Amino acid sequence: MRIEPGRDRFSPYDWLDSPISQFPKKRAKKMKVKDQRSAVGSLAAFVVLVGMVLCAAAQSFLNPYEGVDWQTTGHYDANFHTHTRLSDGRFTPHEVIDRYKELGYSILALTDHDSHHFRARPKTLYPWTEINAIYEQLKNERRSRGGGTWAEEEGSEWQDRDPAELGMVAIEGSEISNTHHIGSYFNDYAGGTGSEEVAFKEIVDRNGLAVFFHPGRYDRSVDWYVDFYEKNDHLIGMEVYNQNDRYPGDRAIWDRVLHRLMPERPVWGFANDDMHSNNHLGRNRNVMLLPELNAAAVRTAMENGHSYFYVASQLGAKPAIKITDVKVAADSIALSIEGDVTDIQWITHNPAEDDSVVVGDGAVIDMADVPEDAVFVRAVVICADGRAYTQPFGIRR
Repeated sequence: MRIEPGRDRFSPYDWLDSPISQFPKKRAKKMKVKDQRSAVGSLAAFVVLVGMVLCAAAQSFLNPYEGVDWQTTGHYDANFHTHTRLSDGRFTPHEVIDRYKELGYSILALTDHDSHHFRARPKTLYPWTEINAIYEQLKNERRSRGGGTWAEEEGSEWQDRDPAELGMVAIEGSEISNTHHIGSYFNDYAGGTGSEEVAFKEIVDRNGLAVFFHPGRYDRSVDWYVDFYEKNDHLIGMEVYNQNDRYPGDRAIWDRVLHRLMPERPVWGFANDDMHSNNHLGRNRNVMLLPELNAAAVRTAMENGHSYFYVASQLGAKPAIKITDVKVAADSIALSIEGDVTDIQWITHNPAEDDSVVVGDGAVIDMADVPEDAVFVRAVVICADGRAYTQPFGIRR
């Protein structure tokens, strides 16, 4: 089933576009007192109507997907939180890459914990074409876990992989882990610090991007998060779905932060496997909307929120629904979806209850459905096999 909202919409502004020449000209005549009073009353009503129209016009939805050409854009699955034997993962780097390739992922970041490998090798696991050389550098070093050397515990050498031959994009990354866990991308910072401030400075100095991982794991205040987002433009998002929803409070924290920062400062949402073993492999997919598959396009999409994320009911299952178009007017948002959709919910933050709340359902949401104190909405598209989550749409008032 394909959902394509298409209904005739009456605009209260239509009359503003009507040329004056359309209205019949009448000969002016002197008004009686009664007529003057009636005219004054009509004028007052007119002023009230204009005020209402201008007030409505001052409110508008902001579109995170502006600039996406839905007719030509490609949908590419990505995982940005992945572990290997370099830290506490069960599989060698090349095994991890091969498994994600088999599951249809096009974009992958290997983000091993810096706390596990920093002393032995304070570098990222990158590029993929030098994985074997990295193993040669490490094989006689002792692992932080297990006590033996990498050679003693691995049993076999690590193998190179060429992302171009695989039709994949390799994103250089690391998980900074002696702090609130941070995903670091597009740079060679391997961590080793216990300070979030130092980590973010190192990442920005290397022209990298950053994402806060699994916030539900920590007891940080909303003020704490807001401060970091306001100070760090390269801190682009928050991981709001980890493994099989290991921290269910992630999205409520996201909504609280969005309520404080939107619409001026969006925080994009990500869903990642945080893959350590088969039990985590292929649960979540960030669907990147790209004009072409390369690292530069991935970075641009991450920075601008040109993505949605899909959480499958079964491990390894590909998305059963697909967002094919988003149309945003000043007073409405309309989604087009491919697949058997059972429900679409629109969510914002309720400051009175300090919690997330559903404010609408269906493929279209109108400004009239949104509470006056809301500064964003986001959609969850539900089917029998999983859920797709849009990025937040800001509300300018």
